[in-house]
Amino acid sequence: MHPFKKTTPQQQEQRLNQLAQQYRDAIAQNDFAAGKAVAEATLRLVPRNPDVLSSYALCLMRTGEYEKSYKTYKKLMQSLPVEKLPDTMIDGLAEVCGWLNRPDELRRYGHLSLELGDKKFGSGRAYPLPAAQPPAFNPHNPQENVIAFTLFGALPRYCESAVMNAKVSKELFPEWCCRFYLDDSVPQAVQARLRAEGAEVIKVEGEQHQTIPPLMWRFLVLDDPAVKRYLIRDADSLLSEREQAAVNAWLQSDRWYHHMRDYFTHTELLLAGMWGGCRNENLPSIIDQTREYLSDREGHRRFVDQYFLRQHLWPTIKQSLLNHDELFGFLDAQPYPAHAPIRWQTDKFHIGSNTSFQLAGKESQKADGEMQRWEVLDEQGNSLCQYASPVDNHQWKDRLPFFLLDRVLAGEWQIRNID
Repeated sequence: MHPFKKTTPQQQEQRLNQLAQQYRDAIAQNDFAAGKAVAEATLRLVPRNPDVLSSYALCLMRTGEYEKSYKTYKKLMQSLPVEKLPDTMIDGLAEVCGWLNRPDELRRYGHLSLELGDKKFGSGRAYPLPAAQPPAFNPHNPQENVIAFTLFGALPRYCESAVMNAKVSKELFPEWCCRFYLDDSVPQAVQARLRAEGAEVIKVEGEQHQTIPPLMWRFLVLDDPAVKRYLIRDADSLLSEREQAAVNAWLQSDRWYHHMRDYFTHTELLLAGMWGGCRNENLPSIIDQTREYLSDREGHRRFVDQYFLRQHLWPTIKQSLLNHDELFGFLDAQPYPAHAPIRWQTDKFHIGSNTSFQLAGKESQKADGEMQRWEVLDEQGNSLCQYASPVDNHQWKDRLPFFLLDRVLAGEWQIRNID
């Protein structure tokens, strides 16, 4: 196109659609540098578009340009009434305030985001609680107190963290039983290790497997009449002493539900892996609610579990909720109780944190695209776990939980290619 030739509205719309698709493709690949470049190109065409500005600020934040991201978010916030801002813009502003260590603004914008979310979803249909107070916790039957996880696939970041959770739960939550809702994509060796640690393995198959997104399998625990209390957790986040203290405070309270926030990105009404509750027979079946929720939606989006929770369960849960949160102060938030030192010695740890924030790998003789089998060996040469990762440019890389990789980097354990 000639640089001095004016474009028609149709040509500009076509160009904007192309850029929008390029942006979606970049973000789908977590390529925020490319996303930033696309957003900058788009802003040259529509410099005041709030959605593009919000997307640009997000990419700036993800590429480490925190101050510039902050200024972009603030400029956008000052240009429009709150109700007309893009959906996740205030969440982004709260997060970048966290990165910039601005706790007062973090609290202000995080609280605002949660208030707006509650205003939008909190008045939905709320199902009654069975009684004013929940039944007393029964510590003598772990089978009725379940920590529910979803697990699928053969990635070490999820599988090894799942096994570690099953292991440490016996010390941190001895009155509870870990339950993993999984399918055949999880290696049999991992399933056997989960059972060996005392966890319950529930295979999701048939109609449930076809209709319920994997991230929501763990919610099936709500439909189990034998379960009196449940905790919903992420397989790739580790249980800890801080969480133990918070859960124990809930068990001693008169609240039916429990929720935690522990990081500056925790501005969703219900974080899908950081809540729990007591059995409420007044709630419709999770399977039926899931079908209803997905009936008018395309595909299973990454955050489908959290979107479902805020729309279908939040109005009920907020009626009787003990909320541990020292960051935002939303909904009668309580500080975390005193607790024993956290066993996970990493400065990146918080409740709900991802265990696998580092890459490991080795050179491989296999061709690009082939799978390289490998294992982690302990000091005595015993194989602790085995996986397979794709080879690219004569090497494989995979994310490993820090509790494995730290031992490897310290020279105590080693990673070895198998064939």
